[in-house]
Amino acid sequence: MTKIIHAADLHIEEGEEKAYCYSVLDEIIALALSEKARALVLAGDLFDSFGDFEALRSEVCLKFKPLAVAGCSIIYIPGNHESRGATADLTAYNLDPVIFAAARPFSIVEAGGIEFICIPHSETYDGYRDWKVPQKKAGVPRIVVAHALNSTIYTGPDEETDTKAGVMDDDLFARLEADYAALGHIHAGRQQTLGGATVCYPGSARVWRAHPREAGPKRVCIVETGETTSVRTAELKTSGFYKEYRLPLNLSGAVNPAAVEKIALGLSGLDLVKVILTGIVEDENAAKTTAEALKTRLESKARLALVETETIVAAELSSNSLTKAFLAEIDKLEPGDTQSEDYRRWLLARQYGLEDLAAHLVEGR
Repeated sequence: MTKIIHAADLHIEEGEEKAYCYSVLDEIIALALSEKARALVLAGDLFDSFGDFEALRSEVCLKFKPLAVAGCSIIYIPGNHESRGATADLTAYNLDPVIFAAARPFSIVEAGGIEFICIPHSETYDGYRDWKVPQKKAGVPRIVVAHALNSTIYTGPDEETDTKAGVMDDDLFARLEADYAALGHIHAGRQQTLGGATVCYPGSARVWRAHPREAGPKRVCIVETGETTSVRTAELKTSGFYKEYRLPLNLSGAVNPAAVEKIALGLSGLDLVKVILTGIVEDENAAKTTAEALKTRLESKARLALVETETIVAAELSSNSLTKAFLAEIDKLEPGDTQSEDYRRWLLARQYGLEDLAAHLVEGR
């Protein structure tokens, strides 16, 4: 059996996120060394843009040298992000000791006793039936490396506004006689058998953006292939988590301090946290002040903290006796788990009730 590490979508970038990105990359390299992997496969979007690729490729390649010395091949295909703002053909770059397989529509790399069919990002793969791919060699595992969507595992929505990744048919894996398909582009982990191949997305290797699709542990795949193919995952400890919360404001624009402390206590210095403050308030300026104070509080606990407000301004609610009675009763029903579906339903019920009360106050004037 031959072992490889399959990672994708690290999105290394310059600026304040660079040190964080590098810590995740260092962990992936250390894992490949400890597992004595024969290859580390990077299935696209190693960099966040062509500008980041240009600026950081030399120092990133230096990080891979211990792997190359240990006999582990590093195979990297460009994703859609490496093409963003590109001013040169990616095939012109030498990333030694990395095997940078940027040629389209595909190239073949043999390393560690495995044949890799490397397929860089493209907006379409419709011509794959005409590709001149050699017949699979007896006893040699074949791994497809691609940065793409798949019509069975995931077809969208693809939120990219430029250089979108194309969709691969299940039949492509059968035609290429793949044993394993190391895919990138989808930021959540997925695994399925398609066209006789084990097809995997490891998910994004780090928290790239404030979006629910970034939730959950960040992982890489550890693949052992030979007569059979087996896959297990390893959680990356340096990636942190994406955590999103919605908290209600009271009518004066304040938030429950106990709820804030509960969120703060659940954070680590590696996390990206986003809090959305919701509700009806009588003074939007007070809500803004609350948001600014909350951001400062969470920044001391997390790697990055974002606070947004989704409020409606309605006057005279706090002095209304019906409003007071409504809030007294509904607040008794608040679920303890702010991540649960029951909590989201409670928030909506609270908001809709206040909106209805506000509308009746306007009608009664």
